[in-house]
Amino acid sequence: MKTVRKMKTLLTVIGARPQWIKASAMSRVLQRAEHGIQEHVVHTGQHVSQEMSGIFFEELGMSAPNTLLEVEFDPARRMGQMMHGIAATIAEIKPDAVLVYGDTDSTLAGAWAASRAGIPLIHMEAGLRSFDRDMPEEINRLLTDQLSAVLLCPSESAVDQLRKEGVYTDCRPGVLVQASGDLMLDTARWIGGQPEPTSGGNKVLLTMHRPSNVDDLDRLKWWVEAIKNCIEKQNIEVIFPVHPRTEQALKKAFGVNWKVQLMDWGIGIRPPAGYVQMMQWLKEVSTVWTDSGGVQKEAYFMHRPALVLRNSTEWTDLVDVGAAMLSPDPAELMERNAQLMARDFTHVFETNLFGDGRAAEHIATALQTWFQK
Repeated sequence: MKTVRKMKTLLTVIGARPQWIKASAMSRVLQRAEHGIQEHVVHTGQHVSQEMSGIFFEELGMSAPNTLLEVEFDPARRMGQMMHGIAATIAEIKPDAVLVYGDTDSTLAGAWAASRAGIPLIHMEAGLRSFDRDMPEEINRLLTDQLSAVLLCPSESAVDQLRKEGVYTDCRPGVLVQASGDLMLDTARWIGGQPEPTSGGNKVLLTMHRPSNVDDLDRLKWWVEAIKNCIEKQNIEVIFPVHPRTEQALKKAFGVNWKVQLMDWGIGIRPPAGYVQMMQWLKEVSTVWTDSGGVQKEAYFMHRPALVLRNSTEWTDLVDVGAAMLSPDPAELMERNAQLMARDFTHVFETNLFGDGRAAEHIATALQTWFQK
């Protein structure tokens, strides 16, 4: 008699833009039901606007989440509400494991809820470190990795980091650690995001939303002044899709006519963009300036060098191979941009840092084996 294996239930927690991109690749594979895993998706409500959430679900072919939480904007209250909502969903669904992505507050909320419920935790993008504990994301990464039973790393360097920290040792024999590749590469290739030669010129895609850059209005003004100077002196054209958080800060810094003012200075203001539009812009530009972890990788996937507008990056591999350069000081933006563009990128983007574009397949197979143990 043939044994029929019971489907395993995976509770997936998502809450912000990069997580839609990763989760969509995973969901496309799990929906085929070939690996004996069924998925229940919880949207924490961290990002719920059409610009930051809805359009990504539509473009990436994702089904509506099974559970949508309602949370407030205040970070502390929101964290508690997310933890409570995820814990309630775990109690209702009784999943076999909880899957969290990346390093957002939604990630840590899911990790805490799984730990308190005694449910195995799976962390996608384990082992990444910026080594900057002033960043909330770094704390989220460290804590989530410590709580996880399955650590899925985008690269071998992330696996090495877990070894250095003692997260991955013989003392934790039940922990699965695997360099599976990067799900964002899966989605980039699936959506048609193939690298193309740049059309030339000095067109730049700019994204900026980190609290460290936009919440301090004086620092935000310094960034805008530095961008304005680059436009004037380096003949740069800037495309700047403005994050809602950044828009609120720009209004405070430059008044209600902030958009007109920045456009007069040559900064090409755009509304928040969906994934397809971002891929198109990456094909058009020669360089990327960003403080987003996800956009750093998307630039690499499309063979575009990036200035990282931060003191540190969790994607240290990109800096190591020369595909990205840190540029934390607005006063040095022009010099750093000149240095980056003077580099020879002939072989930089030939490095295979993040797998073969089939990370979701590898991960589903690994989870199937792990569930059966």
